[in-house]
Amino acid sequence: MDIQFWIDNADSLFHQIFMIVMGGLLGIAYLFGTTYNVINIFVYYVLIPSSWIYLISRKTNYKLNFISLGLLLTFIFLPNIRKSCDYFFQKSVDFLNWTADIFGSNYIDMSVYICVIVAGIIYLILIPWTLPKNITKIILIITAVVFGLYMIFIYPNFKDLLLKGLQKMNIKY
Repeated sequence: MDIQFWIDNADSLFHQIFMIVMGGLLGIAYLFGTTYNVINIFVYYVLIPSSWIYLISRKTNYKLNFISLGLLLTFIFLPNIRKSCDYFFQKSVDFLNWTADIFGSNYIDMSVYICVIVAGIIYLILIPWTLPKNITKIILIITAVVFGLYMIFIYPNFKDLLLKGLQKMNIKY
């Protein structure tokens, strides 16, 4: 997709969320000197599931954390990690496109539904169930404030901010 596509769709909340997540993952990939696909697979196949396992283990059996360690070690010791991550990333894209066809949607919306909203709902269930009430309250207040500020200040001005950023980077569109 070219830059004009992102500009044309910058008023869509789901496109904004997708661009923010994608930009964050691209930034992390750049910082670690690896590819977007490697970071994407690490976050969605290792980091997020490991955090869920950790939260569940707080209420059940701490031995569950060995699953997280196993996920991490498997990821680290994958032979030809970039090639493996490219394969898993493509399978993820195929799955998102398949679900988009089933629900009459598109890749970007399904990415946000599954990778952001479903993951967020799981955290909304696990955090109050597993963490002390005072920490849960702080997390939920911060989340609500950030979301509220985003909806008030960023969401309605996202396209203008995107265009200013592109101009500042001297990117033609």
